[in-house]
Amino acid sequence: MIERALNNGVFPGNSESLNRKIRLSNLVAWISLIVISCYTPFYFYFGQPGGVVMNSFFLIASAVNLILISKRLYIPAFFMHSSAGFLYFIGGTLLYGIETNLHFYMLIMCMIVSTLFDNRVVIQSYLLFAIGAFFSLVWWSDHYQPFITIGKEMKQAELLIGYVNLFFLFVISSLFILFFKNDMLRSQQRVTEQKAIIETKNRDLTESIQYAQRIQLALLPGIAQLKTTHPGSFLYYSPKDLVSGDFYWIYTTRQYRFVAVGDCTGHGVPGALMSVMGISLLTEIVENKGILEPAAILEELRNGIIHAFDKEGKSSEYKDGMDLSLVRICEAENTFTYAAANNPVYHFTPAGLKELKADRQPVGYAHELKSFIQHTVAFEKNDSLVLFTDGYADQFGGPKNKKFMYRSFKSTVEACLSIDGPEETLHRVLTDWRGDQEQIDDICIVGIKL
Repeated sequence: MIERALNNGVFPGNSESLNRKIRLSNLVAWISLIVISCYTPFYFYFGQPGGVVMNSFFLIASAVNLILISKRLYIPAFFMHSSAGFLYFIGGTLLYGIETNLHFYMLIMCMIVSTLFDNRVVIQSYLLFAIGAFFSLVWWSDHYQPFITIGKEMKQAELLIGYVNLFFLFVISSLFILFFKNDMLRSQQRVTEQKAIIETKNRDLTESIQYAQRIQLALLPGIAQLKTTHPGSFLYYSPKDLVSGDFYWIYTTRQYRFVAVGDCTGHGVPGALMSVMGISLLTEIVENKGILEPAAILEELRNGIIHAFDKEGKSSEYKDGMDLSLVRICEAENTFTYAAANNPVYHFTPAGLKELKADRQPVGYAHELKSFIQHTVAFEKNDSLVLFTDGYADQFGGPKNKKFMYRSFKSTVEACLSIDGPEETLHRVLTDWRGDQEQIDDICIVGIKL
């Protein structure tokens, strides 16, 4: 029954902090109703209408507080009951004198308002008012008589009431402390239980993601396979999380060698699922459907992605897709043909860097679907191609916490092409630039020696 009374107005949708305030306000209201109901008969017995009016006022305020809380009008209830409490204790002291010890209840009111309100200005205003009221009442009692003069025959009763008020002051303070101690213990127990649940779910989720990582890595070509099919190549692959939305794909036929690098929407698990879809679709398009033209491959890949998200005819609502660059190398003719969606390709020659532009559309749904354009470029032996995603250039860092930018990325990649172990250099440069900053995106860079 006590628990039900304290939980008046408590709802699961409220924050734990708000529910604690509600229970405290209910506790104060019920204590006020019980104590003042016990006091009121004495004022009737001694013929003190002022005390009856004052007690009736606070009884009504406490009852209204409970009603407002039950209707979820929490802030008005807190303001109304706090203000009524201050008025009651100030009024009681002015009416019957400082011997009633009601002015000491300013301490309780300070504790209550500090707990009920979050706004610093409100709390400070109440505290300043309480301090000012306390010392003003003490000064006033030294210079003036109470508004209601009590006869000698009631002095003993007045002193008794003063001691009773002090007793209730200690009782209420103790209840206040016990309430918070018990409430905090319950909160700690709930936090401990929730922490155990979260740790279990986090462990299960981490194990699932680690398993997904093994699956994704199994689909990606190993660095040994990449170096076998493309001697002199390098790979810098750095997922932001355990799994990545960036991927690379290689495929070899009798006539051509294919290399692709993709950057899927998002990163982490959603991006990884998109990358698995991209790898599977690319293999199906080239191996099973026999499509070998890069532009046609990208269009077929786009159709496959749109179809996958168009089960209910709502493909326009989804932004899922990928930026991708695809190169087909023909060694017999010393040419390569590329098609690219948003991600360009870098062609490094003895004469310098040539940036091969990409079509400004993703492989996925777009408001205006255009055909992808492919280009055929002649190359000389020992030229290099670099396919990449935007994670490296977009990384924040440096003394001014700015992006690394593509100009720095180009010079870094160009410097790496002439040294052994370019992956280590790319990692060191990015790590030095990033410093204490978090990696913001997945990174994938593939270099091919022609």
